[in-house]
Amino acid sequence: MIRALSNTIGRAERAALRLLVVVLPLMILVNVAGRTLKAPIFWLDELAVLTMVWLAMLGLSVTLQMRQAVAVTLLTDAVPERLSKVLRCTADLVVLGFAVALLVLCYLWFDPLMLWRSGFDFDAFAAESFNFVYQEPTATLGVPKFWFWLILPVVAFTSSIHALANLIDSLRTPHSVPGTNPAAAVGSGE
Repeated sequence: MIRALSNTIGRAERAALRLLVVVLPLMILVNVAGRTLKAPIFWLDELAVLTMVWLAMLGLSVTLQMRQAVAVTLLTDAVPERLSKVLRCTADLVVLGFAVALLVLCYLWFDPLMLWRSGFDFDAFAAESFNFVYQEPTATLGVPKFWFWLILPVVAFTSSIHALANLIDSLRTPHSVPGTNPAAAVGSGE
């Protein structure tokens, strides 16, 4: 069930990545044309940077889901299969711990319960918590930055799901044939 959820989330993330990969160069081309015509669109630069951040964050989550992150396997390839499985599970556990820690930090940063107790009044929330996350505007767009920062808790959540699915796959994976990576085949999501 967790693997099915991870695969569904992964498909949605890949669709979002495809859309952003198309939109980003279009924004840059429009801005280049604007600068050429001596009419630059300054907010488009900022939006392009924020789009790149979203691309990187979603790309991180997809990379975890598909088990395609850069890894040094010298040690896991050199030890007996049983120990190799323990090392893979340990690595999956570390990734899960990092993703859950990021999720907890995002929860503390956005503090949705205090925001709710404040009646979704950003000024009251800031006065009570000294946390101005909901009030800081972007430099040129004039939109509150938290709308763009929401990618962090989303990716922390999806990465947690992917890491948990990978850990379960690693625990369930039987001994493999030398030279293959059974976890990559199980967790590919394709």
